[in-house]
Amino acid sequence: MNIVSLWRIIIAEWKIKLLLGGTITALFWGGYFRLEHLAHVSVTQMPALAVDRMIPFTPSAAFVYVSQFVTMPLVIWLMTSRRQLLFCCRGLLLLIGASFLVFYCWPTAIVRPESVPGRFFIYDLVVGADQTGNACPSLHAAFGVFTGGCAWDVFHGWRNRRWLVEASWVWMTAILASTLLIKQHVFLDLAAGGALGLTSWAFAGRASDRIATLNINTRSRPASGPSPPAKELVGKCPNNIPVEGQKPLP
Repeated sequence: MNIVSLWRIIIAEWKIKLLLGGTITALFWGGYFRLEHLAHVSVTQMPALAVDRMIPFTPSAAFVYVSQFVTMPLVIWLMTSRRQLLFCCRGLLLLIGASFLVFYCWPTAIVRPESVPGRFFIYDLVVGADQTGNACPSLHAAFGVFTGGCAWDVFHGWRNRRWLVEASWVWMTAILASTLLIKQHVFLDLAAGGALGLTSWAFAGRASDRIATLNINTRSRPASGPSPPAKELVGKCPNNIPVEGQKPLP
């Protein structure tokens, strides 16, 4: 694939990409930070399991953690059809709506380890922008799994499809690991977020298949309306045999 072909893919349906992508992004961040700053009567501290205690605190992994803010929009901009874009929007709306409902009804938080400010610039950005709330489910895990599913659909038909899909999932796995390495989430958060991302992707796919099936059935259905009147065959029997008392038809 050359640069021209890649550019054509990126600008395909660019108005929908900008409008829906911008709207969903604005709604997400506005709702996320609003929920994070709500005053709750009680907040559940997510427990650290044995696997969490085995993973060392590695602030330098924040570079991989923030890369999701590039990989996810990239996959969306590689979509070329409205079906793919609407499929993605349906899944994202379900994912965001379900996670926000959980954050509101069951507020959770994590305990961050102490770190020396100024040593890891990107980690300091993450800690400064995101508080410890909205822990479970992990949206990083949910968006990661959902993006991996979308990559499988986007790269369908590409020349190096298998390599591209595998590379996407390897990087998404690295992003999930980075959330544990920088102690932004615990394993239970990751498990819940991964399940949410997979469910949203599967639901959006089934809804897209139903809509496509309905469209096909609608197009193939014959136009409704009265049938044309049948021609009367007065005085005519099979094989043009004349009826008694009538002249035979020519």
